[in-house]
Amino acid sequence: MPRAKPILLRTTKDHDMKIERLSLTDAAAMAAWDVFIEKHPQASPSHLSCWLSAVQETYGFEPLLYIAKNDDGFIDGVFPLFKIHSHFTGKRIVSLPFSDYGGPLCNHDGAQQELLAYVKNEHASDVRYLEIRGNLGNGSGYLLQNYYKQHVLDLKQGIDAIHNLVDKKTILYSVRKAEKSGVQIKFENNSTGLDAFYHLNNLTRRKHGVPCQPRVFFENLFSKVLNTGHGFILTAYHENRIIAASVFLTIAKQIQYKYNASDPMLLKKYSPNHLLTWHVINWGIQNGFESLDFGRTSPDNAGLIRYKNLWGMKDIDLPYYYFPKVQGAVSIKESDWGYRVMTNIWRHMPLGIMEKVSPYLFKHLG
Repeated sequence: MPRAKPILLRTTKDHDMKIERLSLTDAAAMAAWDVFIEKHPQASPSHLSCWLSAVQETYGFEPLLYIAKNDDGFIDGVFPLFKIHSHFTGKRIVSLPFSDYGGPLCNHDGAQQELLAYVKNEHASDVRYLEIRGNLGNGSGYLLQNYYKQHVLDLKQGIDAIHNLVDKKTILYSVRKAEKSGVQIKFENNSTGLDAFYHLNNLTRRKHGVPCQPRVFFENLFSKVLNTGHGFILTAYHENRIIAASVFLTIAKQIQYKYNASDPMLLKKYSPNHLLTWHVINWGIQNGFESLDFGRTSPDNAGLIRYKNLWGMKDIDLPYYYFPKVQGAVSIKESDWGYRVMTNIWRHMPLGIMEKVSPYLFKHLG
């Protein structure tokens, strides 16, 4: 797709700003995009072009990548979105699909307001709704849903301080239990790790009553994100068998705990996830990372909220914004009857059928 013609917009009394749409296939433009992303304090791995490329290649969504340039020609803001075309769930624009966080990243409020206004004016009449997964401040007319929670562990405080913060009876006990049981943690950025994670992920998601991502998505994630230095796979072995595996994404000095999977039959017996998490905390501190993001949590999932709090974190608000009204799959609360009915169906679905149906559903979920 050729680069769109710049649009001139007034942002302040003294400055003009150009909004440009970039192509995901423009290597030079995406390199400049990533440089800006890597330096922004609110950036997430999902803002990086490698993640955007993995999503686009897997699901075929239309990327809408906007930048705001100041009158000196420097980037003052970026805004990644995807337009999703679906006969079942409707046409919509999301920043960002299959991500906990999205939205614009800007150097100042003026650039953010211009990007938000431009996207709304340009696309709102063509789609059912716009969904922005990030904190927009006043939102510029977008509607707030303050439902999800976020947990982030500060690694800068060091391992001794974290050791004193985590729950002794549950977390540290489970870490020692896993160690005594002979569980070993390995970095496994290879086909063995990918295959093991994919198998365990399907088991885990059926246990929780949610569809599993298609195999091709993890293959694209592996080749475009993990193999370019923005993530890794950790596996937990017991007696030469992988019983848990996790995918972590990285950007600058941040680690994001993106996906976790384990054998439901062995989870309580060996507690591999506790040791796996403790391992990445130690490794992150030793390698200069400053935070470990445990990701998005529904407040209706009291058990998961409690588990994350046991690691010494407090849940904080993770606001999402919509226009013209709050709607879509992500806006549905886990306590709603429809959500509970669907999860019950998925829990009882044969694994083979689930693996065949899930990829088709994911193209319409986003």
